[in-house]
Amino acid sequence: MKKYIYLIVLALILSLVLTGCSLLSNISQVPATEQTKVKPDGNLAGAQTYAWHLSADVLPVPPYGSMDIAGSDTASKLIVNQPNGNTEVTITGVMNGLNPNTTYTVILSNEYTPYVFTGWNVTGSWIISVDIGGTDYPESTIFLQTGGSIPGSTELTGTLLYGSSLWTLTEGSVIESAIDFHAIHEPALERTVHFWGTIAADGTMSGDWADDPPYTRSGPWASTSGTALETHIGNTGWSGAFYNYPRFTFLTDADGAGSWHLNLRDEDFDGARDYTLSVWINVAGKTTLLSDNFTVEVD
Repeated sequence: MKKYIYLIVLALILSLVLTGCSLLSNISQVPATEQTKVKPDGNLAGAQTYAWHLSADVLPVPPYGSMDIAGSDTASKLIVNQPNGNTEVTITGVMNGLNPNTTYTVILSNEYTPYVFTGWNVTGSWIISVDIGGTDYPESTIFLQTGGSIPGSTELTGTLLYGSSLWTLTEGSVIESAIDFHAIHEPALERTVHFWGTIAADGTMSGDWADDPPYTRSGPWASTSGTALETHIGNTGWSGAFYNYPRFTFLTDADGAGSWHLNLRDEDFDGARDYTLSVWINVAGKTTLLSDNFTVEVD
């Protein structure tokens, strides 16, 4: 009798094993659907982390930079993943180093080109105060800068006028934040003064001057009127919302930390192609962090 029971139990076990093998075989043959399809080659392979940047590092100052918090860019993380199925991309922000107990706004935006400072342009009318023996002499100066903003390629000419004394500017250059030029006295061409100096962040200038031999005078100089303009490549402002995707907010805790998450589905895009996006973080209406650009492939 016991032998029959053992045989029955063994038969049941074999039946279950064979059924399981049949089910596993069938699963491998299920056709791909919108929920099981694999993203095309070239898509984000799993979650990828993208860098944040302080607004002043990638946009012009001013107006950006006023709400930046040093270190918040490296303390925060942006995680982007393209899973299988109708969810085309998931985007997660892990934020740290921000102001505590503060509401921040997340703006999903289009691709932007980082602003890169290339130098200054001083073209225009200026007053420079030249110190001669302890007395300041305001001198009307007109600068003409040509050659673009490529470092080392700019050429600076113009005139300098004090009373009826006219000087012609020559051998001038503006390279990044350094300015250098000579002034030749028109009534006495053998008399030349060398000026050199630095352009400050606010566009003002200052430096030193000295007579070329055989004269021996020297002293400082500074601009009292006129402003140099930054030259740059890249965007000068916000690149615009991605398809007007709604803004949303998150609240930091007492340590200045917070997080947020969003899913973009098929209906959030206008068709199958590549989309390049960025994420901007605002507080009190001003940008504090911008992410690197990242590309989403929609199939």
